[in-house]
Amino acid sequence: MPLVQVTMLTGRTADQKRKLAQRITDAMVEEAGARREAIVVAFHEVSKESYASGGVLMADKGK
Repeated sequence: MPLVQVTMLTGRTADQKRKLAQRITDAMVEEAGARREAIVVAFHEVSKESYASGGVLMADKGK
């Protein structure tokens, strides 16, 4: 059972996540030979206060 975990900032719509799940699943089927029904995609959403890039909180970028 392939498990693909996607961590991203909060704010994406259910439709965006639905489309991402479909495309990620398609890629796993096509490129990794995985069975579609066995693929799990998990979205982990984090707030800007809980996510840092380059040592700077995303909440502080652009200030």
